[in-house]
Amino acid sequence: MTPDMTTDWNAIKTATLPANCGWRGDYRVRYSEITANGKATLPALADYMQDAAGWGAKRIGLAYDDTVDQGVAWVLARMVINVRDYPDNGDIITVETWPSGITRRAATRDFRLCDATGRIIAVAQSFWALFDLDTRRAARWPDWLMARLPDPPGPKLIDPALHPALAPGPLPDCDTLKARPSDLDIYGHVNNVRLMQWILGVAGTNSTPDFQPAMMDIRFRTEIRVQERVTVRHANGFAAIVRTSDDTELVRAHIIAPDTQQG
Repeated sequence: MTPDMTTDWNAIKTATLPANCGWRGDYRVRYSEITANGKATLPALADYMQDAAGWGAKRIGLAYDDTVDQGVAWVLARMVINVRDYPDNGDIITVETWPSGITRRAATRDFRLCDATGRIIAVAQSFWALFDLDTRRAARWPDWLMARLPDPPGPKLIDPALHPALAPGPLPDCDTLKARPSDLDIYGHVNNVRLMQWILGVAGTNSTPDFQPAMMDIRFRTEIRVQERVTVRHANGFAAIVRTSDDTELVRAHIIAPDTQQG
């Protein structure tokens, strides 16, 4: 899925925030979230959406505080983000989010970001799997959880391909990293926003950083724990993070640069 060629921004703007499960919040772009051009990065937008997802889940009784006592938690399995414009330092961004259904054993949640004028600047759809905190594996969906999912769910703002595009061949090594304690989130593994930063740090021409792509479709396949060493690979808009010790693929991504955007 490429931005603007298939993204109907007018339809996204007119979709109604569902009264039964929608959440809205404002975020100010901070100095630490911009690059040399003075605009926010995609990981910064993803961080706003991560925060909004937590508050949205809290509204329907399915946030971390509601599930941890049951030994389970939501983890992000995939996220597709299309960006129309990146905001400037100090801009106020409104994030709207809601659960949008169930797709292949994953709960989907959509996001709509707009600027102070009400113009839509980004849209995203996320896919969440239930995680067993003891076994560190996928968990079954209990009846109490299913009962809290909104019926009906909110609308899907985009329709990503069921299977993300795959790299046409092996990807070259671009960087190696070690997971530090500061990279971890509340679940004890490297946070998805940090993984986006690692991927985008080599996503540009000649493995240079590109933190403001037009689109990113990223899959989180296996968690990364503290002190693990990983290798980041990238070529021609495709990227991966693999465990250095055994070459296990942990993260896979497809990135479209702004200069390929049409419309």
